[in-house]
Amino acid sequence: SSDMVEEDEEETDEEEEDVEVQQQQLPVITETDLPPAVLFSQLANENYLVGEAELKRWGELQDMISQGDLSQEELDVLVGRVEKAPGTDGMYVNEEGFCKLAEAIDDLFEDVDDEASDEPEQQQRDEDFRELKVELLELLEDIDKIGEEEGRLLCGLDCNELEQERVLEVVGEIERETYNKVVAASNTGGGAVSKDELLGEWELLYSSSSTMKYNEGLSGLAGGLTRFGGLKQKIIGTKYLSDVEYTEQVVGKLGGKSYEVKITGDWEMKTELSLFTGKPANVMSVTPDNVVYGPRRDKADHWKSLGPMNMLLLSYIDEDLRIMRGNTSTDTLFIWKRC
Repeated sequence: SSDMVEEDEEETDEEEEDVEVQQQQLPVITETDLPPAVLFSQLANENYLVGEAELKRWGELQDMISQGDLSQEELDVLVGRVEKAPGTDGMYVNEEGFCKLAEAIDDLFEDVDDEASDEPEQQQRDEDFRELKVELLELLEDIDKIGEEEGRLLCGLDCNELEQERVLEVVGEIERETYNKVVAASNTGGGAVSKDELLGEWELLYSSSSTMKYNEGLSGLAGGLTRFGGLKQKIIGTKYLSDVEYTEQVVGKLGGKSYEVKITGDWEMKTELSLFTGKPANVMSVTPDNVVYGPRRDKADHWKSLGPMNMLLLSYIDEDLRIMRGNTSTDTLFIWKRC
């Protein structure tokens, strides 16, 4: 009987060797992008199951492992998550389990592909935005340069209709950009831009305000022997204070005297429904208090020239550029650059 046992063991060993030889002889599946069900049918053993040995014949999977795109540990985790075929001691998967495994491996690489494909798109968006912003700043620079040569007022106060339309067109494009914090706030559902974004000192680059054009500046004091020489706005905000201060330069010509006009007041940011879009809009409301020039200090409540600045929509803001539109006349623009 001992001879019989030895013979049985020898036969079992031979059978195992035959299986190993048979598996080694089976070809590696080198085709890529096969549907999981087709791939399973090509890999499955005589019991129509796939185990560790069968996975070794999946050429694309072995390439991923050898190239370092997928580690053996990562594969083991994915295999461990898939339900195993009944009665196989957790060693084999049936067609359904294999298809889930193949999908899980695909998902890993789809995420990577999506990120990689997003990068060029994001770079293109970054480039488009930079070009738009450069285009706007160069356009405003050209308007001022031509204005200087022709003796026109600064900040586009004397620019022609064609120039105004071009600025309006570029502004309309730049306002739609995702870098616009107004758009970002709207997309997150809040709609309100933090008032902290506005704090600091800003210089007026351009205005199409008809009131400012008529008054040749903000205060209306320039004219005759003086001319408008630029405008800055300082926005201060603390827990208790919300102060705003405009500093207008009035430049002497033909012997006229140069001086500064300071306009002080309070400001607040509020969210209101826009009359034009019906959507929430960020409104900057300013209540002027005093106008100071030379030795004079006047109450600002009767200065009609300040009206256009008192209620404006914030339509664009980033780190160093801010665009405000008229609350009732949305074609009226005020473009500010951070000092």
